[in-house]
Amino acid sequence: MQYWGHTSTVATIPELSDSTCPTIVESYRDFQPPMNFRETVETLLRYVPPKYLIGLKTIVLTNQAGLTTKKRKQRMWSRNRKGACLGSYQHASKSSPAAVWLYVDNIVESGISWWNRVPVLRHVVMSHVLHDEIGHHIHAVHRPAHEEKEDVAEDWSGRLTRGFHSRHYWYLYPLLYILARLTSPIFKRLRKPA
Repeated sequence: MQYWGHTSTVATIPELSDSTCPTIVESYRDFQPPMNFRETVETLLRYVPPKYLIGLKTIVLTNQAGLTTKKRKQRMWSRNRKGACLGSYQHASKSSPAAVWLYVDNIVESGISWWNRVPVLRHVVMSHVLHDEIGHHIHAVHRPAHEEKEDVAEDWSGRLTRGFHSRHYWYLYPLLYILARLTSPIFKRLRKPA
């Protein structure tokens, strides 16, 4: 766009091609997900580079009651912490393609009660879970590394989340810069010993 001799670009939400976009399947039993949960997942997926989604066929949004007994008993083991499973990655096999499972009821319970109303917070909570599971897929299929699986998945989660925030919330960066410049003298004075 030309405006007074300057060119400017406006970031738009990227479109996913149908060939690389995983299918989002919702399967709930006696549970009503937050109103815009699927939309949040779709938005996050648009910012993942398509080359990393190749081979990932399905993202299943479900709740604990909608799972089989085996899946329901699955617990999350991360850094020797045991807790409710927020998501899992299912490797591809001869009989089924790779899939990501997101347990919406656990994600909602783990977040702040009003997190879903504030877009930035909604994306922070969801991006951590979704990008971590996509990180497992990248590690298994596209970029194998000889390190701890959770370390690699968290590394990819950080990369994908930073990429999402820098492209989707690009307009916040100048404001955060100004805010940091204004508040840094205050924090420096507070840190000085009396």
